[in-house]
Amino acid sequence: MGHTDDNIRHVDRQHKNDEAQQFLDDRTQLLDTIREMINDEIDRRGVGTEGTAQYSKPPPHHKPRRLTFLQWLRSLL
Repeated sequence: MGHTDDNIRHVDRQHKNDEAQQFLDDRTQLLDTIREMINDEIDRRGVGTEGTAQYSKPPPHHKPRRLTFLQWLRSLL
């Protein structure tokens, strides 16, 4: 009886190890896919060797913030 219990434990342990290995393989593949996506995006944006991005169109200019009515009124006083 003890020999059978050891065999069952061994099979269970092996099954858990196989599941853990499959989980790690899936996560590694997912990380590789994410890395490829990031590299493609960096290439698309044209990041040079110096590490600064060269965008195809410049970022929008920020408009100066308009004064609220109370700020405008205080500036008059």
